[in-house]
Amino acid sequence: MKTLLTMIDLVAVGGDVNDPVNFTFFIGCMAMMAASAFFFLSLNQFDKKWRTSVLVSGLITFIAAVHYMYMRDAAMDGDVMNITAFRYVDWILTVPLMCVEFYLILKVAGAKQNLMWKLIGLSVVMLVTGYMGESGGVTL
Repeated sequence: MKTLLTMIDLVAVGGDVNDPVNFTFFIGCMAMMAASAFFFLSLNQFDKKWRTSVLVSGLITFIAAVHYMYMRDAAMDGDVMNITAFRYVDWILTVPLMCVEFYLILKVAGAKQNLMWKLIGLSVVMLVTGYMGESGGVTL
């Protein structure tokens, strides 16, 4: 067991495996990278109507995995403000992509393209107002 923890410690680029924040970010990042690999490598196994949706899923998980690596580094440095910034940069990219993915799935059932634009617009409003509230940009 100690050898496994040492290997994980080396893969985690010198992070402390006993730190729950570091370990959680590491596991999350590896899970998202594995999901991305699955989506990209199995893309041709899906019916043609689902391939674009699966590709977008792979992009979402890959983008999130990269940002988790940056968030872990910021957490290990004790830089809480950068964690918040990385979270919102991640979300401003992945949430609209999720809206595109939802549309691609629902398109098979007859969804119209204006649904996708409504979802994207509302998600951007949600993220911008959330960031303003969390960062202290708005005081009541």
